[in-house]
This record gives sequence, C-alpha cells and structure tokens, in this order.
Amino acid sequence: MTMLNDAEKKGQTDHKDENEEDLMDLVGGDGPWQRWIFLVILLCPIPDASHNMSMSFFAPNIDYWCARPADINISVEQWKAIALPPEDQHCSKYKFINMSNIPEESLYLNNSSGPTITCDSWEYDDSVFASTVLGKFNLVCNREWLISMSKSIFIAGYFVSNIIFGYLSDKIGRRPVIVLSDAIAVIAAVACAFSTSYYMFVICRFFIAAGVLGVDNTIFVLLMEIIGPKHRSAYGMIAQSGWGVGCAILTILAWYLRDWFWIHLAITVPSIILLSSWWLFPESPRWLLTHGKTDEALKVLSKAGKRNGMYSNATEAKIKEIIAKSKKVREWFHLLRHILQHQRLGRRSFSQLCPLRFDRDSGSDLDLVHNPVER
Repeated sequence: MTMLNDAEKKGQTDHKDENEEDLMDLVGGDGPWQRWIFLVILLCPIPDASHNMSMSFFAPNIDYWCARPADINISVEQWKAIALPPEDQHCSKYKFINMSNIPEESLYLNNSSGPTITCDSWEYDDSVFASTVLGKFNLVCNREWLISMSKSIFIAGYFVSNIIFGYLSDKIGRRPVIVLSDAIAVIAAVACAFSTSYYMFVICRFFIAAGVLGVDNTIFVLLMEIIGPKHRSAYGMIAQSGWGVGCAILTILAWYLRDWFWIHLAITVPSIILLSSWWLFPESPRWLLTHGKTDEALKVLSKAGKRNGMYSNATEAKIKEIIAKSKKVREWFHLLRHILQHQRLGRRSFSQLCPLRFDRDSGSDLDLVHNPVER
C-alpha cells in the first residue's frame, strides 16, 4: 500500500511538472539569446527617467530680476539699488527712476522710493546655468505656475501612453509598438529642443512622455515573455535599475553641460540608439501564438533554442505539440466568441447543449434552461 501511494504521489508530481513547463524553458529560459536582448533593454528606462526629472534642471531655482534698459550701462548691483524695491526685486521696479546721478553709496544702501510697476522683462543669473527654459520663456512671477503645468502635461502623456500603446501592443504586436513609440519620442525630443514658444515646448514634452513610457512598458512586457518563469523576478528588478541610472546620468550631464538645450539633446541619445537597434528585438512568441502566427513563433523559438544550445528534434517536436494545442484552444475561443456575438444563435445553442430544466409547476426535471422569449 505504501509503495502504491508513493507511486501515485510521484505520478502526480510528474504530471504537475509537465503542466508547469513553460514554453521558453524548452529553448532555454535564461541563455545568451535573452541576455543579449536584455543588454539593449537596459537602455529603455534611462530616457524615461531623464526626461521625467529634467525640468528640475531646465527650470531651476535661480536668481532673477527686472531687466535693465538696453541704453543704460550700469552694473547689476547699481540697478538693483536704484531701480528695484528691496521687498520685491524679482517682479516689480520703480515707476520713476533717476538715472542722471548714481551716487557711490547706492551700491550699499537702497534709498529709493516711490510707486512701483510690474516688470515686463527679466535678467537671470547665469553663474550656474548658461541657459534655462525658465529664462527662454520667462516662467517667473505671474507665469511661474506654468512650470508646474508643464510637469502635469508630461504626466498626462504617461496616462495616454498606457491606454493607447497598451492596446496597440496587444493588437499589432510588441515589436511594432516599441519602434513606433520610440520614433515618437525621438521626433518630439528633437522638436522640443528647438521650441519657439512655451506651448510648443509642453506639447512636445507630452509626446516625449507618451513615447518613452510606451517603449518602457512594452519592452518590459516583451522581456517577461521571452524569459523563463524562474528568472523573471531577477531580470525585472535589474531592468528597473535603469531608472536610477537615468537620474544619475541626467545629474552628471546637467553639471557638465549647464545648458538646457544640450542637456535635452544628450538625454535623447539613448532613445536614438534604441531606435537604430530595433532589429535586435524579436516579436514575442506568446503574442505570435495567440494571434495564430505559428510559423513566425516557431522561427523565433528555433532561433532562441539554437543560440542557447538547447534545440533538438525532440525540442522541435515538443514546441510543435504546444503550438498545435494552442491553435485548437484559439479555434474554440473564436467559435465561442462567434456564438456569443449572435444572441439568438447563442441562446438556441445553449439550450441545445443543456436540454434539461426543472419544471416549477410539475416538479419534474425537463430543462435546465428556459427558452427565452424572442423580442
């Protein structure tokens, strides 16, 4: 009896292992094929993080003041002393300014007074950053809220990206969506660097956000679909480390370049590299199988198995068996969906499949499904 129980347990374990065998494990769930693709995938979170955090350096907290007249040749310290009220040197200046006689003591003490007016142009401290979005579009004083608005619009691009590219990746495939979203990110980033207005800048930022997140999300799904189940957690955590790398690279570039134009172009380089290497990415075998493209799926799996040194005639036969089963499941699914899409046909078919019901009046088992009234 004990030997019989042990045999049954062993049979159940073998059956469980067979059912849990993943498609990618047949061709190597963690091999040179996956690792080579993973090296390129590591680039994807870098532009996502860099563009997300870039506004901290594009519109930094720097000093600014009302601009000096073009025909006046005085120092900034003298201008602040005679023309700007001490309580608000950022957004207002004196309405009447006597520029005929500037005493030496005005460098140390502001004795000016009188009515003030709002500034219409500004100068910016360029001791740290030579050029900023803050100064290019004058995002100060009553326009300071536009900085927060630009960040909100960027996040709105994230939301739209999740909806659109998430749908498209299931509809047309992982690989086309990666190429499409990356192309959008690159084009929008280049256009953003040459923005001529604030509105052009934020619109480009919206498409940058949509593009970089579309790449990041879709390529992460692709990674999980070409890795064996035992290794997905490790690969997933390492892949997300690219976000920290992107933030670090942004900080280094900002310290070295100190110009928002060049910083912006520099953080776009990873997206350009990724776009030029699109041919390295395979289509997801799982997506190909679910969409009936069995021949293409077999080619991808064969290539992975050969690269990983795990491809043989037995492996090919096992893969074809799994493909055949998935094809049957897909055919049944399409048949069921076709039936449910036609209500009358679905009701009649369901009634024929379940011919018995319980008659409430007589108490006899006649039919499990009442025939619905046709309307």
